[in-house]
Amino acid sequence: MKLLLEEVKHKIKLKLQELDGDGNLKVFKKHDGSQLTNLDIYISNLIRDLIKDSFKNKYTFFSEEEYEKLDYPAVILDPIDGTKEFIKGIPEWAVSLAVAENSELEGFAWIYNPLKEIEVSSENLTKIIGSNADKLVGFVSRTEHEKGLFPTTENQNITLKPMGSIAFKLALLARGECDFVLSLRPKNIWDVAAGTMLCAKQGIFLYHGKSIVRDFTSVRMGPPLLWCRPEKLDFLYHNLIL
Repeated sequence: MKLLLEEVKHKIKLKLQELDGDGNLKVFKKHDGSQLTNLDIYISNLIRDLIKDSFKNKYTFFSEEEYEKLDYPAVILDPIDGTKEFIKGIPEWAVSLAVAENSELEGFAWIYNPLKEIEVSSENLTKIIGSNADKLVGFVSRTEHEKGLFPTTENQNITLKPMGSIAFKLALLARGECDFVLSLRPKNIWDVAAGTMLCAKQGIFLYHGKSIVRDFTSVRMGPPLLWCRPEKLDFLYHNLIL
């Protein structure tokens, strides 16, 4: 897997250089109104073909840009999570790849931001322990924050920081750069599979409401979605969701 991902990283960097010229980046509108670029399509095709060649069709391929039915074992890919940020030149986007053996998301995960040179995977994850700090820092969606979706909390022990790309936020959470991630809008499996897998290795779990999510057979998950350590759940739920 390591050699395969090194090839993916190299080819993505070359493609980014190619797209750096005027008019080379193409932006399209999908049927749901969201944006799609020629880099999304390139990365999706690149990883699909490499996975197929390397694993001889062991895994079904389920990408934001190419999906039919979510059957495990599966490769679950978001070629660019944070396409809007990518188009705007904001370096808060990432490639999100999960190689899941089953619907409990056991397997390998990889999230890569080529602009910030941040790479988080099941193979390079450094074990962290929960913070004992009184003040909890959480990353939330910039779009959701701008729309005022988050409740105003008078609790001085919580700080919300807006940031693009749920996959990128979850990678940073798995690295110990915040205490929780909260989303108040629905997410698709390709948005969160890899990040959820990485966080679980650190003892950080996904909760829908106050129930831990253990089975990932649904493509779309409704809010509220909160990634945190079990011992922080009641406090965060009471102050941010209730």
